[in-house]
Amino acid sequence: MFNLTAVDNKNEPYWVKFIEPHFSEIGIDIDVLPLSRIDKSQKWIINVDVLMYNWNPNVDAFASLGEQIINELAVGNAYLILNHQCESFTKIFFKLLYDVLGAFPSIPHNKIIYMVAAADAHEKYDEFVTERGIGDDKKITIMFAHHVYKRFYSGQAKLFDSPYVTKKGKKFLSLNRMAHSHRVALVSLLAENDLLQHGYVSLGLTPDQLQSTEWNINGMPIPDNKNNKDIVLSGLNKIRDRLPLQIDPVDLSVNLFQLNSLPNHFYQDSYFSLVCSTFGFSDRESSVGFTEKEIKPILAKHPFVIYNLPGVLQHLRNMGFLTFSPWFDESYDTERDDWTRLTKIVNEVKRLAAISTDKWDSMILEMIPVMEHNYNRLVNYTTEHCFFNSDLKNLIYYVTK
Repeated sequence: MFNLTAVDNKNEPYWVKFIEPHFSEIGIDIDVLPLSRIDKSQKWIINVDVLMYNWNPNVDAFASLGEQIINELAVGNAYLILNHQCESFTKIFFKLLYDVLGAFPSIPHNKIIYMVAAADAHEKYDEFVTERGIGDDKKITIMFAHHVYKRFYSGQAKLFDSPYVTKKGKKFLSLNRMAHSHRVALVSLLAENDLLQHGYVSLGLTPDQLQSTEWNINGMPIPDNKNNKDIVLSGLNKIRDRLPLQIDPVDLSVNLFQLNSLPNHFYQDSYFSLVCSTFGFSDRESSVGFTEKEIKPILAKHPFVIYNLPGVLQHLRNMGFLTFSPWFDESYDTERDDWTRLTKIVNEVKRLAAISTDKWDSMILEMIPVMEHNYNRLVNYTTEHCFFNSDLKNLIYYVTK
C-alpha cells in the first residue's frame, strides 16, 4: 500500500489497525511502502484522505496525484481508496467525485473505492446512480467503514470514579460548537420551550454571526416554512444577549474531536445527553453517519437522545449497541420529515426534563446494564466490530483476486 496522507502516529490510515489482525489470520500482510518499493506487478492500494465534504474539482484533485500514479490506475494494478472514514459525506461528494472523474476518462471507475462512515452509503449511492442513469461500467466501489470508534478511545479503564452518582445538577447535556443551521434550530427550540434552565447547553453562535445571517446560518435555511423560521427566531431572541452559550472556557469555534474535549464534569452532573450530530437537515446531507459526537456519551456511560438524520438509532442497534427505549420515546428515529423529527426530539427532552430527580435516580439505576453493555461493546470489541460489521473485509477481494 502507498499512503499519500499520514493520519496516525504509525503513518498508516486508521482502517489498517482494524483489518490487520484478520488479514494476518489468512496470511495477508499489510505494509505501507514508499512508491519506489511497491511491487507494481501485484495488486496494490493507494490511500488518499479526503478532508471534509468539499472536494473542489477545479483544484486538479486527481492531477495532483502525479502522472505515474494516474498511469498505474489507468493500466496498472493500482486501486485508489478515497478515504472519508471519519465522516458521512455522500450527497455532495458523489457529485464532486463524478465531476473529477469526468476529466480523467482513462481511469477505470472500478479502480475507485470510496470509503466512508455513512451507515447507509450503499443505499445513497444506488439512489445517486439511478437518478443519473449511471451504467455498471461507470460505477465505483462503496465501502462503509466506521473507524471512529477506536480513534476516540485511548485506554482509560474509567472516565469517572463513579459515573452513576445521583442528585445531579441538571437534567441533560447538549454540546454544540459551530453554528450550523440544525444546531441553531435545536437550541432555539430548547430556548423557546424554556428548557435551557434544565440543561448544560453550549452553542458557538456569536452575536456577529446572528446579526449577519439572522436565522440563515452558513447559507442553509431552516425547513420548511415561515412558521418554522418564526419559531427559531423567537427562540433566538430569548438567547440573543447571552451568545455564545458557554458552559466551560473552551473556544467554540475550534473543531475539537478527541477525548480532551470530553467534559467529564458535565456528564457526571447531568442525567442524559442530547447529542447534536454533524447533520440534522437533509438539504445538506441525507446519509446517517457517526462521529465522536455519538461516541462520547457511550464512553461517559450516559443515556442519549441523538439528533441526527432518521435511522441513526437503528444503525447503532444493527452494530450491536443498545438504545434507551422504553425509558425514552425513540419514535423520532423513524421520522423522515426534518422539522417534525426535530420537534419530536425537543418534545421528548421536555418530557424527560420534567421528570423528578428522585425518579431519574431510579431510572439511571435501571439503565446501568445498557450503559455498561454499550461501553464494553465500544472498548473491548472495536476491532472485530469494525471489521465484521463494515465493508473492510471486502478489501480481501482487491488484494487476492
